[in-house]
Amino acid sequence: MDNFEKVEKLVQKANVSYEDAKNALEEANGDMLDAMISLERQGKVKPSTVTYKTDSDSQDRYSDVPAVVERSENTEEKSFAADLGSGIKKFFRYTVNNSLKITRRGEQILKLPLLLAILIMLCALPLTVIVIIISLFCECKYSVVGKDNSKNINDMFEKASDMAEKAKEDVVE
Repeated sequence: MDNFEKVEKLVQKANVSYEDAKNALEEANGDMLDAMISLERQGKVKPSTVTYKTDSDSQDRYSDVPAVVERSENTEEKSFAADLGSGIKKFFRYTVNNSLKITRRGEQILKLPLLLAILIMLCALPLTVIVIIISLFCECKYSVVGKDNSKNINDMFEKASDMAEKAKEDVVE
């Protein structure tokens, strides 16, 4: 929210002039709550023009609770859907921007887009696992390269290579 929007919101909420709202925001370094408190302390906040009905004949004040709860649940569902959509977008962007690189003794054997590598793995999971295990014993190393930081994934691949190397040494001895 830029300063102009903050000033407008403060004018509406505190019922003060634009000048007072702007000065209060400047004093509060742009913090809306501190600006509102400052205006209250200065006695510049004018009472709201909203009136409330409190007579005993008025409608039950909790009658709208189910509607409010329903609106809240709908907002949460939309939020979950938005978060899920955002997560899927990030996943696809990551898999398109990066590649799986397989090397053996420092020489590159294969480089596949990460999305393609994941699809191959999902289509033939048992075979893929066997091939990966055998390739680790044949001194192949896996890494994710590309635009994004893949340090955690590459650390995991490095640990798998180290474990395969140790197992190979134990079998040879």
